[in-house]
Amino acid sequence: MPLAPGFVKTDGTRFVAAGEEFLVAGVNCYFLSYCSDEARRDTLAAINAIGANVIRSWAFLNFKERPASGPSFQYASGGSIVINEGPDGLGRLDGLIEAAEEQEFRLILPLVNYWDDLGGMRTYLDWLFPGQNLGVEEFYRRPEARAAFKNWIGSVLNRVNSRTNRAYRDSPAIFAWELANEPRCPIPGGRELLLDWIRDVCGFIKEQDVNHLVALGDEGFLRRDHAQNHLYTGEYGVDFEATLGVPEIDFGCYHFYPAVEQMNVPLEFGRTWITDHIEAGRRADKPVLLEEYGIKIGGQDVTSSSERDEWYAAWRQTVYETGGAGDLLWMIGSDEASVAGNYDPYTIFAAEEIPGLIQIRTKS
Repeated sequence: MPLAPGFVKTDGTRFVAAGEEFLVAGVNCYFLSYCSDEARRDTLAAINAIGANVIRSWAFLNFKERPASGPSFQYASGGSIVINEGPDGLGRLDGLIEAAEEQEFRLILPLVNYWDDLGGMRTYLDWLFPGQNLGVEEFYRRPEARAAFKNWIGSVLNRVNSRTNRAYRDSPAIFAWELANEPRCPIPGGRELLLDWIRDVCGFIKEQDVNHLVALGDEGFLRRDHAQNHLYTGEYGVDFEATLGVPEIDFGCYHFYPAVEQMNVPLEFGRTWITDHIEAGRRADKPVLLEEYGIKIGGQDVTSSSERDEWYAAWRQTVYETGGAGDLLWMIGSDEASVAGNYDPYTIFAAEEIPGLIQIRTKS
């Protein structure tokens, strides 16, 4: 059955679709946007078994030069940035959007990575300013970088899907665009620079696409006076509440990884982190999503999958009991040969690994 027409919108702190509340129960799977049709079918079968209604996947895949084989979305050639419109380029993303329309799920699509993986912000700087080894913050600052990024955004939003003959901007399968995956700007004045970039890029997206929601895609760092916890000091140049205050930002998102090498907070802190963001969303009258979360088995997190599952259930319960708009697990992977290397310590591969992970909940 094809996806019903219409786009996801917001109504205060809720998402709505087809006139009804739309609670997000989703997963992350970054490689679905560029993998083969066969790998995508196998992975989507596992996701469908979980019952997810939203999938977050990357709308970027950048290389300094065109790879000898395999997919790529952008690369440099002869001093120019080339957008690969072919079957081993955006044709792969066409396939994911077609599958979403046919299988009735929605997509959150970040447009660039803060991190270097799969060609992030630093790749743009290497293309535009070769050999200068600029700090990543120059991606936000330099007009040339903003122009190159906007060129990518415009090409994606206005692309006509080779499989559906529908422009991306007109596809109901797309839940939202995100400016970036986990952007930061940890320099003096970084908060103001990042907010200026957010306003600029959001405005451009809204000019190109009046149908879809827009979010930043950040980790949700908060900025509170006299805070001691690094998640609240503003030291990463991200201000979750100020971002929610940008009119063109439709919803907020936040991530949670308590591991020592990541956020370095107790598992119990999850409830506070979730509640603080939902309350910020309530003050801004916008939805907020727990967009990535994960616990490693072993090390200093938990010792068993059952213990992990209990914490996941507790966090999701907090999301829904306190008025959150939904959650997306990081992440689901696949054993299919061409994508088997796309995993990390948080990856699950089948619904059976996380009993009861996804339940579409209704509020009483």
